[in-house]
Amino acid sequence: MSSNQPDPLFWHMRWSVRDVVALVVTAVVLGLVFYLWDWAMQLLIRLLGEVAAGLFYGVWYWAGLLLAYAIRKPGAALLGELGAALVEFGLGTPLGMLVLVLGFVQGLALEVVFAWARYNYWGLVVMLIAGAMAGVADFAVSLVAPPLQLGLRSGGIIIAMFWLIVLSGAVLGGLVCKILGDRLLAIPAARNFLGTQLSQGG
Repeated sequence: MSSNQPDPLFWHMRWSVRDVVALVVTAVVLGLVFYLWDWAMQLLIRLLGEVAAGLFYGVWYWAGLLLAYAIRKPGAALLGELGAALVEFGLGTPLGMLVLVLGFVQGLALEVVFAWARYNYWGLVVMLIAGAMAGVADFAVSLVAPPLQLGLRSGGIIIAMFWLIVLSGAVLGGLVCKILGDRLLAIPAARNFLGTQLSQGG
C-alpha cells in the first residue's frame, strides 16, 4: 500500500456527531431496558432457578451489539455497553456497581470479536460469535462476583451455567440483534442518518 493511501481502518475509526447521537440514544433507551430487565431477571430466577435463568442473559448484550452493528466503528460496542450500564446504575439497579464491571467486560469481549473481523464483516456468524464471547465474559465475572459467585457452586451447575449463558449470548444476543439491526438498516431514513456503509455479510 502506498504511503499516500490512508488505511481504510483509519476511516472506520472516525466518529461523527451522528455516531455520538446514536450512542447517547442507545445508552438511554437500552439502559432503561436493562434496568427493567434486572428486575425481571430477579423474578425469573425465583420462578425458574438460577441455572435456567441463564438462558435470558443475552438481553444484556444488546447495547453493544446493536450500536456496533448500526454504526460499525471501533469502540462502539464497548461504549454502548458502558453507556447503558451507567444509565442502568443511575436508575438504581439491584445489581449495584456490578453492572459497570459487567458493561465493561461484555463490551470489551464484543470489541475483540469485531476487531478480529476488522469492523468490516457483519454476517450472522460474526454476530453469533460476538454474542457468545460476551456471554463468556459475563460468565467469568459471575464466577467470582456476587450475587451468583458461581465458583462456589458444584461443577455441574458451573458447566450448565456456562453453556446456557454462552448460548443465550449467541442466540438472544447475536441472532436477535442481527435481525433487529437488519430491520433498522432497511429503513432508508435510519440508514442515511447513521451513515452506515453496508459491508461484508450485511
